[in-house]
Amino acid sequence: MELFRYHSVGLNTDNNTKAMFLGDIYPKKRNTLPIWAYFRDRGYITARVEAGCGDWAKDCNGHNYQQQDFAVSKRSLDYELTAPFCLPEVFPDVGNPFGNFKGPFSIIARCLFGRYLHDWVFDYLYKLRRELRPQPAMPQKARKHRPYMITVALMEGHEGTGEVLRTLDDALAAFIKDMRDSGELDDTVLIIGGDHGLHMGLNFAYTQNGRIEHQNPFFAMSVPEWLHQYAGDYQANNNQEQAHPLALNEQRLTTPFELHHTFRVLAEWPEFSSDSWKRSLFYAQKKGRTCDEAGIGAGFCMCKTN
Repeated sequence: MELFRYHSVGLNTDNNTKAMFLGDIYPKKRNTLPIWAYFRDRGYITARVEAGCGDWAKDCNGHNYQQQDFAVSKRSLDYELTAPFCLPEVFPDVGNPFGNFKGPFSIIARCLFGRYLHDWVFDYLYKLRRELRPQPAMPQKARKHRPYMITVALMEGHEGTGEVLRTLDDALAAFIKDMRDSGELDDTVLIIGGDHGLHMGLNFAYTQNGRIEHQNPFFAMSVPEWLHQYAGDYQANNNQEQAHPLALNEQRLTTPFELHHTFRVLAEWPEFSSDSWKRSLFYAQKKGRTCDEAGIGAGFCMCKTN
């Protein structure tokens, strides 16, 4: 499923990931649970790979906790990989680390020790997945499947030319093929998307097309067949629209807020709340929905014309 009208809710990563991970851009209460906490509280292994030299899992929500509480409680992650992407060969420790020729916004290919940065990311994911989801060829005693919730931030699309992203194609295709061939896609939801579209370069700065591209990032989701069937049956029994909700949502206005509730449904499955389900991507969102109804500020709505 691809959401063609998926709409970001803010200029940059900050607002969009808070909407996605917290369900709120400006959490007003202390100890707001990040989405991975819902998974971890239910026995999932949680992990994140941050290829931009940052600890976004903490930065987006850690200030809502006492530092020690966040570090040692179940609000942090089980696994987190970011240190290699902070090496000076990748993230300069002198001068501007966000320049055009070095760092996570570079317009040239990002490499570390002769390999693309994303190759190191996929190596780590492969090893972690094999640890959590042993393969049939392994001895019976070694097979202990543990459910996981893994998020990955890749930065190849975060530069002004749109060319660096092409270096990711082969590695991403191989990763998806491995997920399929291993059987993991039979019980795993795979989401590939951007928190926002391109907001660097002349196209964004000077054209209406560039503004819309920024507000309308790519979003695609693969769901197991049994979950696809469940969503269709739920829709048929609880909504006047009989088409499949995932198909309907492809052309309906959706945001990171719906993604947050999609995560909530998955974390709490099968005892999810009906409210979360109806606010998720598994349920057909309102036809003709406005930006105001979706929680998108009037000044940031891609439906607005100048």
